[in-house]
Amino acid sequence: MGYLIVFVVAVAVGVAVFFATLRGVGPMGIAGFGERAPAASVGPPPDPGPGMSYVPVQESRHDWQARLTGVLGLLVAVAVAGIALAISIYALGVLIGKVFGGVGGADPQPL
Repeated sequence: MGYLIVFVVAVAVGVAVFFATLRGVGPMGIAGFGERAPAASVGPPPDPGPGMSYVPVQESRHDWQARLTGVLGLLVAVAVAGIALAISIYALGVLIGKVFGGVGGADPQPL
């Protein structure tokens, strides 16, 4: 039952992160936060000054393989994060149990 709860929570967090990062109109309503830049600034920028360079950025649609790779990467990241969190909480519980094991007259356990 515990694994099911962890799985459901992981899926819920993944869905929440997915919808939180969807491109939409940002809270500020400015270009770069979900809205497209005005049409006047679509052309290339003027020549950069001395010692500077210009890196063009293109908008492209990802194919289904790139999207599937991203989804699988998210699943692996969520699974690894869940395992790391579970192990660290367990280790913290063991440490607290050993530190406070001798309180109240019980035999202390060695660290």
